[in-house]
Amino acid sequence: MNESSPPGPAGARWGLKTKIIVSMLLVGLLPLVIGLGMAFWQGSQEIREVSGESFTALATEAARTFDLLVVEEIAHTARIAHDPAIIRELERRRDIPSNSRASTDLERRWMSRDKAAVKSIMDNPFSALIHEYFSGIHSAPGQLLPQVVRSSTKMLFLTDTQGALVGTMTDHPVFRHDETRWWRGAFNKGVGKLYIENIHFDEKVNTYVFTISLPIMDSLRHSAVGILHRVIDAKDFFSPATHAIRFGKTGHVMLIDTNGIVISCPILPTGVPLSDPRLTPLITPNHPGWVQASSDGHGGHATSVIGFAPLPETSRATNGSVDQGSWHTFVWQSSDELFAPIQHLFSWVLMFGLAAITLLASLGYVAAGRIVTPVRQLQQAAQAIGRGTLERPIQISTGDELEDLAGEFNRMNAQLKAAFAGLTDQVELKTQEVRVLQQSTDQILDAVPTPILLIDAHEVVQYINHAGRKSFPAQGTVPGSSLCSILSLDTAQQKRLQAEFRANGSAPFAATVRTQESVPRDPLMPDTDQDSSKHRAQLQIGSRIYRYQWFRLPARPGGEDSIGLVLRDTTDESRVQDQLVQAEKSGSLGVLTAGIGHELNNPLFGIIGLGEVMQDEQDMEMIKSYAKDIVAHGRRMAAIIRDFTGVIDRETSDKPISASMEQIVDQALTTAQSTVEMKAIVIHKLYAGMTPVLVLPDQLRQALVNLFTNAAQAMNGRGILTLTTAVVDKTVTTTIADSGPGISKPHLSKIFDPFFTTKGQGEGSGLGLTVARRIIRKSGGDLRIESVEGHGTTCIITLPVSPSPAPKGDAWVSSALQSESQPSHSS
Repeated sequence: MNESSPPGPAGARWGLKTKIIVSMLLVGLLPLVIGLGMAFWQGSQEIREVSGESFTALATEAARTFDLLVVEEIAHTARIAHDPAIIRELERRRDIPSNSRASTDLERRWMSRDKAAVKSIMDNPFSALIHEYFSGIHSAPGQLLPQVVRSSTKMLFLTDTQGALVGTMTDHPVFRHDETRWWRGAFNKGVGKLYIENIHFDEKVNTYVFTISLPIMDSLRHSAVGILHRVIDAKDFFSPATHAIRFGKTGHVMLIDTNGIVISCPILPTGVPLSDPRLTPLITPNHPGWVQASSDGHGGHATSVIGFAPLPETSRATNGSVDQGSWHTFVWQSSDELFAPIQHLFSWVLMFGLAAITLLASLGYVAAGRIVTPVRQLQQAAQAIGRGTLERPIQISTGDELEDLAGEFNRMNAQLKAAFAGLTDQVELKTQEVRVLQQSTDQILDAVPTPILLIDAHEVVQYINHAGRKSFPAQGTVPGSSLCSILSLDTAQQKRLQAEFRANGSAPFAATVRTQESVPRDPLMPDTDQDSSKHRAQLQIGSRIYRYQWFRLPARPGGEDSIGLVLRDTTDESRVQDQLVQAEKSGSLGVLTAGIGHELNNPLFGIIGLGEVMQDEQDMEMIKSYAKDIVAHGRRMAAIIRDFTGVIDRETSDKPISASMEQIVDQALTTAQSTVEMKAIVIHKLYAGMTPVLVLPDQLRQALVNLFTNAAQAMNGRGILTLTTAVVDKTVTTTIADSGPGISKPHLSKIFDPFFTTKGQGEGSGLGLTVARRIIRKSGGDLRIESVEGHGTTCIITLPVSPSPAPKGDAWVSSALQSESQPSHSS
């Protein structure tokens, strides 16, 4: 990294010069490594294939040599077996009746090495002929047995058709052979067959041997009259042939059988198995070839190339009679010696490659220096342009793209100087405009008659206008003070204001705090609504009451937004509003008095008239009928008094009871039909069933009577009234929908205000819906009115489902009727 490079952690980046040198090295090194790897791999493969084919040819040639040795020995042995004198003598012995006792006696004496018995066998004509053939007396010129063959023959003897010994060169053989494998194989049930016994250790001669057994056929070549058996030392017999085939320092040929037992090898002793048993099936197939094995069979575990071939001539001569498989040649050479040429070539190429890389690195260093130097000058010039300190043009004379780039840098520097010539004056002018705008904003805010405060995210007041400083002079109005130190609030108001500040500071001001207009309290009934000032956005600061509103003021780029607080003094406004409410209530009392007089006059005149008629009536039935009418008018008057006063204290029980909502609705409808004209109104009922609710039944029924009365009056006695009940999530919803003219939007927000009515004087007190909602809320439910002008009105009542079922039949209805017959009390 050069000095003009941007700062960074040590070793975190390379300079351009280093990158160029490394790139050139990689460009030269990668093809070299890939080429060397491919060459080494391809050369190794070719050496394996060439060596494998050579080893196969050598193994095949060695197999032919061993074949000739074995076939030649079979031929030498066959000349003895074809001797006429031996054949005639064996035929004579065959034709003589066997004397088992004499044979057993001779066997006993032979095994005990009785001199007379030994001499009788070793000096008989059979033994003499064997000696003559073995010494070469009967051999033709040029057919004398070689010294190696004679020395490797450990035993040569004859047996008759009973397997008894009849002639031998030595006294090593046992007397009886008819139970041996080689004798049964060669005799072949009298047919006769060549039999070669596999290599094994013979304790009598104390060495590993293989045997050749030939049948001696009679004069007619019809049946075997004896067996000629030859025991040959395998090492002495094959060593001259195997030791003569050597190549390199470690290359040699060895002879093994199908089981992997060594017959002859220049390195391994005869009779030992190969060190790796997994190698045996790979090198003993019935055809010549080569294999790449994971071991060499001599105790090493390096990858080796091994050639192999069977002895085909021996197999054909014996007609496949080789015991327990066939014999195979094994050609092997050490891997280090085999791949030495390619390794030497690889070493030389690697040395030349390292020299080429060194040369390439030197050339890369020189080339990188010529490239990096002008680039570094361009980098320093770019930094000077960024600082505005480049005074002289960049001088680079390379005659290539770098020189053109330097010219472009010079032109860019000139253009930047021209562009920034008047920038300072413009910045100063914009700064003055911002200051003037800020002063104007402060003057506008100071002219606002309501206090305005700007607060940062840490609840520190950054600005307060003139009205705020005037409204809170004693609390410290210096910017930088906390909000709570400026506004003298109690603990509850401080916590609420801080909670709203944190909420407004963490979310956009999509909407400000909603305020609720106060609802005038009914002076004749206890206030059960929870319309307290805690839902209002107002603060009590000293003796003054302030309404407040939050707003967000976006900050400059990179800064934090400010939160604004606007306070409006509503103390005088609240006093005026309270006076207006009191005036409205006083006016409503007059309406209440006129309404009571009008509503009570009609039933009162009925009672007076019926009383006068009863004075002259003699018929007791008519008197009872008039008495019932008087009671009905009295109940009507009691109901009117309840409606106007809002006092509902007549209950059969102080606790809510379980009742059927549908029965209460039907009973209320019956009561309403007796007090208001509803004959021309079509009533549709869609009930969910006997739905139990936990209510004060009589009060709820009176509330429903008020709703039915309002609906009938709204429809002027004509229309459709739809009654519906439904149960959803343990809540019973009762809907009363009429087809009247509906309620206008300005009136809809006032329908629950006491004394509010759209009817004429004497038609209603304005308390029906107010009393109905209070009754329903007392039972744990709620009443909601929905209406669109010209499309009817819908009253929606929600009540909780009772956990216990409603009483069956009309039990509740009868109790309600009985309670109606009792005198009412009003307060």
